[in-house]
Amino acid sequence: MRKLWNPFSKREIVDNRTASGGAWRPTGHIGNRRHTCFWEPIYNPGFELEPAAWDWDLKRDSGPVNRLIYGPTLQKCAVAGNTFTIQDMTFRNCDFQGSFHHEAILIFDNCNFLLCDFAYSKWQYAHFKNCTFLQCSLSLSIFSSCEFGGCTWREIGMASKTDLKRTVISNPKPLIQSMVSRSNPSTPNPRHALNQWYRLQGTRAHVLRNIMLSHQSAGDEHNFYETVKLHELQRAKARISKDIFDIIFGSFKLKLISSLRFFLHFVDYYILRIFGFINNWGGSASQPLIFLFCCFFLFGFLYKYINLDSIVNHPFQKSFDITFLVGYTDQTKDISDKLRLFQDFHVICSVSIYSIFFATIVSKLSRSR
Repeated sequence: MRKLWNPFSKREIVDNRTASGGAWRPTGHIGNRRHTCFWEPIYNPGFELEPAAWDWDLKRDSGPVNRLIYGPTLQKCAVAGNTFTIQDMTFRNCDFQGSFHHEAILIFDNCNFLLCDFAYSKWQYAHFKNCTFLQCSLSLSIFSSCEFGGCTWREIGMASKTDLKRTVISNPKPLIQSMVSRSNPSTPNPRHALNQWYRLQGTRAHVLRNIMLSHQSAGDEHNFYETVKLHELQRAKARISKDIFDIIFGSFKLKLISSLRFFLHFVDYYILRIFGFINNWGGSASQPLIFLFCCFFLFGFLYKYINLDSIVNHPFQKSFDITFLVGYTDQTKDISDKLRLFQDFHVICSVSIYSIFFATIVSKLSRSR
């Protein structure tokens, strides 16, 4: 092994070679993810880190390149009780590792993270404001009581093992849409590519569940219900994508079973979209009530102007009795089959909206439990 001098720590460090590719890396660095994790956007078998960890000198240049950003070394720069702000800086090909939990408040303001790996890092009370994350990996990282506000996401690697606790992400939708899972360059076949695609859909659902649970105890109401919407729809998409994979590459028996599941999951997806739209995914109690009154007026006009082979003398009274379920049985006597079928459809619409309205009220009143 070759001895290298680290000017920041004022001591000699041992320069290690990785098991794959023989690339240099500083002492304290763990893992070979850049050389082995082909599905991550940071994958680069020939990548080499600089021998010394970054010294947090914010005035020397525009930002570190190919460096290990080691959390505990920040204690020499950050003053307890103060705010340590890193502004307009670019981190390129950097590995963030160690604990970034300090008594100072850590803020990254308008910074760029390009091809950075956050694996094996633990963050607490860190704020990322208007930052850009391009081809970065947040897998195997822990964020506790952190905030990502107004960040831009492009080609992000994440996993179900990304731990989020009381962490707020102001725009979870662009983050989830930017998640990627690349194919193995040594396995260039359609089956492998489709397998990576459907597994990515499941990973997105897992990550959204973590974000939803995190937003349950942190952040505003709007952000929480937006995450609920994303999670429920993504979970349905994950099931559909698995069905598609099994239909194409499964056995004959599995193809038949998956075809039935695909139809059911496809219907589930659109039922979720319709019902979620009615009550704003649990965020609004007034919205389903408005839909209920719209249903009353709509069917009242339909009973009045549509020919249903029976005369409706009091169309809006009929619509009121059926919409609010107060006199449906009185409307079923001496009517044509066409009108009876139309009334049955009216009942289905009314009961659906009625159920959503009361379920939303009960959910909001009992959520504190």
